[in-house]
Amino acid sequence: MANTETQKKTSYLSILVRVSIAAVACWLIFKNVDITELAQTFRRLSISRFLLAVVVFVAGLSLIALRWWVFMRAQGIRIPLFMAIKLTYLGQFFTNFMPSAVGGDLVRAWYVSKHTDKKLQAALGVAVDRVIGLISTFVLAITSYLIFMKGRAEIFHAIRKDGQGVGGFFNKIQLSTSQIMLIGLFFLGCVFVLAGIFELKRFFKRLYGHIIYLLYHIKEVMLVYVKYPLVLVFGLGITIFFQSMVIICFWLIGCDLDMTARIQYYFIFFPMMWVIGSLPLSIGGIGILEGGLVLLFVQFTGAEQEAATALAFCHRFVWVLASLPGMVVHLTGTHRNIQPPG
Repeated sequence: MANTETQKKTSYLSILVRVSIAAVACWLIFKNVDITELAQTFRRLSISRFLLAVVVFVAGLSLIALRWWVFMRAQGIRIPLFMAIKLTYLGQFFTNFMPSAVGGDLVRAWYVSKHTDKKLQAALGVAVDRVIGLISTFVLAITSYLIFMKGRAEIFHAIRKDGQGVGGFFNKIQLSTSQIMLIGLFFLGCVFVLAGIFELKRFFKRLYGHIIYLLYHIKEVMLVYVKYPLVLVFGLGITIFFQSMVIICFWLIGCDLDMTARIQYYFIFFPMMWVIGSLPLSIGGIGILEGGLVLLFVQFTGAEQEAATALAFCHRFVWVLASLPGMVVHLTGTHRNIQPPG
């Protein structure tokens, strides 16, 4: 009973921290934005191009569901393709709308385990699917940089220490040795306090046994993909294709907003922020993803603050609208029609 109460408190604290981070990040974005100018910028947006981005994203989620379905079949987990599509949309809906620590991947893992007797393998398959997606995103960003931006000095502008860029900001911060030690002691104290509150020692003892058990099954799952390497190639290819189509749509939106940034910047900045935004720092990456996009486009391309902000929030609106089919799945409950394992 005590453990349940502790878990509830931890969950509430996690939600509070993530909501606070999202709120602060959004405040930092808007504090230097002229709202009137921002409204004027949004008026330049072509509705047809915005809807095109939504349609492409919705279609892309179906491709991601196909990727996951193929991965599951390689593991001997057979569920209908349409069920995989419904669970993918459901996961996207939970990721975007539910203010909790339960992400869309956990929702997918929970429900797909109801359709097979290979419950742990099915859950691990969701994790592998997410990892492949992140790897594809990282590969797209690195490849785009090597093709379009290698050797260009402006890409390093953020780390300069001549008073400009992010590096110049940090260069102005002067801390004495005693101040650094005090800051270090403060964070060390926080760690010990948290250790006492959440009983981390006992937690890690229990966790160790689970990790060994999981590692065995992870090895079994990975051997499947070693046996079927074309499955991995298919997953990487379909993800990069989907993400490229989405990026092109946002480049078209950026053109509507009078942003002069070349398309190669989009192919670097968007994948980069998708990876960072996937970290559970705020609710659905709200504020973190948008703030990163604004910073990158303003810093590296000279975009107006209002135009970059409009682009970043168009990106969020597209994500939200594209996940609405998941709300339909959730309300109708069709994902609960459990099929017999096998």
